[in-house]
Amino acid sequence: MKKIKLILVLLAISLTSVSCLVDDEVDTDFSNSPYIVGFASSSTLESHFVDVGPINVDIPVNVLGGNSGLLLSNDLTVNYVVDPSSTATEGNEFTLTGSSFNIAANTEFGILPIQVNTGGLDPDTPTTLVLKLTTASEGGTVSSPNSTYTITFVGCQSDHAGVYSCPDLPSGAAGQATITELAPNTYRISALPGIGFGGTDPVWFDFTNVCGEINVSGWQLGSLATSTGSVSESGAITFDGIILYNGGDPSTGVWFDLGATTYTPL
Repeated sequence: MKKIKLILVLLAISLTSVSCLVDDEVDTDFSNSPYIVGFASSSTLESHFVDVGPINVDIPVNVLGGNSGLLLSNDLTVNYVVDPSSTATEGNEFTLTGSSFNIAANTEFGILPIQVNTGGLDPDTPTTLVLKLTTASEGGTVSSPNSTYTITFVGCQSDHAGVYSCPDLPSGAAGQATITELAPNTYRISALPGIGFGGTDPVWFDFTNVCGEINVSGWQLGSLATSTGSVSESGAITFDGIILYNGGDPSTGVWFDLGATTYTPL
């Protein structure tokens, strides 16, 4: 009988402990938590090759969560600064309109406006403006992972469109590839070296040339692709070593290491 009473007492204590634990840890009321704001993306490229004067650029800043949803219940003021890592100069490449902006009530995002001075971009060297969100008015807070935004200003323009020869292409390419301009300083090559569908049909890949800095930016099957490169005086493009990964980041492992290759204009 004493054993039964002891078991019942222990069960009661155990249930009380669980009840207290649940009450302490579970809190589903977010109505008083601050709204979290941050940049919608991390970077962009501003390419301008002629002086058309200052142009307005709107950079979106999103309400990422918090409180009772994504729609603000009241206006929110967000403050920002130019990060010291910036290499662009205010008054030259860009002009700011202030040090804060407003996200209106009943909206999900606000706009940080800047002016890009198209006549002030360096024709030889890209420069960067890094904007950093610092604080928000009462009822809001800045998301640390989404607090910075990098704008690269480019005043130089590359021209690589045409037909090129490359000895490393799959047999279906017959030793030639076409480079097509997708956007300023952004191109697509119709055939990767050493790889193709069925071993023969070419697979395309993309690259950028920002003032002489060559970088592979993607390929037809969509997983991560990387390589740096250079352009010779004759216009030949050499990729130092194209690597295709299994997924979206290097930790997924290398799928293909295609090595170095050169595309020579015909």
